[in-house]
Amino acid sequence: MERFQFTSRLANGMDIKTAGEFVKEAIRCSGKVTIRNGARKGDAKLIFNVMSLNIKEGDLIEIEVDGANEKEDAASLKKFAEENC
Repeated sequence: MERFQFTSRLANGMDIKTAGEFVKEAIRCSGKVTIRNGARKGDAKLIFNVMSLNIKEGDLIEIEVDGANEKEDAASLKKFAEENC
């Protein structure tokens, strides 16, 4: 299992477009991807789960990747999050 955290830099919070792009990136991962914002968590491959986290600027987000290619998948998601979230 691989974990990483990032702080959201989205001035207006995570909108549907950004959430959709994040979900597309998560779907490329072969294993299970969980996203957490505070006490709430969900499957990062499902748009409704990501949107329900209500991610705002300054929130500390944790991503957990579990599966066969978890190191590569986590690195890919981390790069995406740092550039887009």
